[in-house]
Amino acid sequence: MARGAVHASLSRAAVDWMVNTVDLTKLLDQLNIDRLGVDEVLLPTLQVSEALDMPGRFTAACMKKRNVTGFITRVEIWQYQEKELCFSKNFRHSVCVFGVEDFPWLSNQLKLVANKMMPSFDYSAVDCMHELLFNRTHLGEVNHDLPLLLYENQPYVSSHFLLFGVLCQVFLPFHFSFFHICRYWVDQKVPQ
Repeated sequence: MARGAVHASLSRAAVDWMVNTVDLTKLLDQLNIDRLGVDEVLLPTLQVSEALDMPGRFTAACMKKRNVTGFITRVEIWQYQEKELCFSKNFRHSVCVFGVEDFPWLSNQLKLVANKMMPSFDYSAVDCMHELLFNRTHLGEVNHDLPLLLYENQPYVSSHFLLFGVLCQVFLPFHFSFFHICRYWVDQKVPQ
């Protein structure tokens, strides 16, 4: 069993495996016996379990060595840590609810998801983020260089490829064009 964050970035294959291949009923029943932190156990356990072999999984080596790894999935501002960064000054469950005042800061973040944005609080922030993502995706807008090494050097990225005997120089599963560069590199370099 492993414990980690509630949030996760999963591949389509991993989600398909969870929904259509494996039956998680017994594991969920066991986890639901406890009352505290069960939501922090399911996905981390699936992601490191060699026995279950979830697509896109990685090794438990870091966990066994008690190495803490960073997250690329979610950025948030906690009220008890960095509340001065929350320019909207609005918090829900001790987490900043981002407003349009936070947009300049948010637009420079390298995480995949911003937690929390609530249209009922400030729809402008949501609309601005949608426009930014559209412009970056479809119009080629570049506001700053994307530091690929930040993503490439994540332990779960490198361990995934080392685990399966493939070392890929460029891997961003959430960014289509980089994934295809990686896939091309793997197809060309790995003996069949």
